[in-house]
Amino acid sequence: MLGKKFFLTVFFFFLSLSGVTMFGKSEDSTIRRAAVAGSFYPGDGRRLSTEVERMLRETAQEDCGQPRALIVPHAGYVYSGPTAAAAFTCLKGKDIQRLILLGPSHRMSFAGGALPEGEIQAFEIPSGTMKLDLKAVGQLRRNPALRGPASAHRGEHSLEVQLPFLRAVSPEASIVPILIGASSSQEDLRNLAKALGPLLDAGTVIVVSSDFTHYGAAYGWTPFPAGPDLKSRLLGLCQSTARLIAHLDAEGFRRQVEISGDTICGRDPIYVLLTLLSHSFSGDGKVLQISNSGDRSGDYSQAVSYASILFSGSWHPWKDSAPHEGGENFSPEAARAIPKLARATLKTLLGHGPELADFYLEFGDLVELKWPAGAFVTLNHRNMKPGAAGRLRACMGLMDSSQKLEDAVIEAALSASRDPRFPQLRLDELADLSLEVSVLSPSRPVSSYREIVPGRDGVVLSKQGRRAVFLPQVAVEQGWDLETMLSHLARKAGLARDAWKHGADFEVFRAHVFEEDFGK
Repeated sequence: MLGKKFFLTVFFFFLSLSGVTMFGKSEDSTIRRAAVAGSFYPGDGRRLSTEVERMLRETAQEDCGQPRALIVPHAGYVYSGPTAAAAFTCLKGKDIQRLILLGPSHRMSFAGGALPEGEIQAFEIPSGTMKLDLKAVGQLRRNPALRGPASAHRGEHSLEVQLPFLRAVSPEASIVPILIGASSSQEDLRNLAKALGPLLDAGTVIVVSSDFTHYGAAYGWTPFPAGPDLKSRLLGLCQSTARLIAHLDAEGFRRQVEISGDTICGRDPIYVLLTLLSHSFSGDGKVLQISNSGDRSGDYSQAVSYASILFSGSWHPWKDSAPHEGGENFSPEAARAIPKLARATLKTLLGHGPELADFYLEFGDLVELKWPAGAFVTLNHRNMKPGAAGRLRACMGLMDSSQKLEDAVIEAALSASRDPRFPQLRLDELADLSLEVSVLSPSRPVSSYREIVPGRDGVVLSKQGRRAVFLPQVAVEQGWDLETMLSHLARKAGLARDAWKHGADFEVFRAHVFEEDFGK
């Protein structure tokens, strides 16, 4: 998902700042020695325990219910320790036998999950050790979803920095440490989620280790200018994304991060957790705390955002999602939401902000968005009348109706941003463009062009390996009759104007057209 270059950049930037010493394996080959003690957290056992207990003690108590999963940051304690403590305090006094730890691999890129070396039985930190659940680890080793290199655990900090907190709140629990590689596909991540399903029981908690937005030249991500509103923009992006995660929306989260380019290093472990929660969990999510390294350093031009998120409820056996059937009657709320989804996609793509996350928080539960459908997104200059030359700014879409409507709208909007007939879309253009989404019925062939009704039917013309499409509203906006429309369609396909008269194949379809309501 995220590229190897980003992870290596982040890792070596941390090394240069903190002077991390990379330890080899201890003399006891069954123990994985601490690699970042003395840099990310105190290297002295007594001082470490005192520091962890202080952060837990100073954390305001939350109504945590029955914790089943946490998302916590993994930066140096001076920056993210209190935010992590806000989540870990929820585990105090709970009967926890097993902790499944999921974190990103910053040093190595691979697909799927990686377990430690076969001889490892415990992870060491200055304040003690935490033993592995060898039975669970052995069970997972047989699963092809966890064939990543064991060497990825050497020197990796994302799981290690959680151990001092976990040893303080759940000292008797065993751990299942899993690193997830940046070369993982969606299928890899879903398979990994499914592999973890059999381990879920009343005594199991999942801990996902992730920092959020990495902003600054050292991270290769500076989409916002370093002005006076930078702090609020970083905060808003983190808040919206964290709230979407707490809303248990795996696909909405994936889309927000992919389209915005947000540099959340643990995006893949978070996606694994959300996929697992969507199939094996009943309960709620809650954002506990948001912070930023700039709050401590005073410098937001080189800053990392942090979030702690709690999921409380109960586990249940894995349930596959039921397929969604389509429909034709869209609710007023869906009619309002569909063009909003297209605009949110474009604003997130071009401005790198939280608009798509905010959309999913408001409309993500609409059943119509799950219907299978094709869609086109059309952008027009708002100050020009229908049919005027130069009014069209972009129009792209998907005829195929096999994907969910939300996916079709998003993909159509992304394609419209780079319609090859026009210059690539810019963020500063969006305010002056109107947007409409055409939701398409499946196309069907007709035996003759004479069956086509302009204004009612969208048309697909195919001949000699060439193909072109007009939406139903095109003929009406342009004032064309059938023959004029087909002549323009032939030209659009790169054929002669009269090529439609002989040897051409036609398909027709209908469209629900949803326009933006600028009054709301």
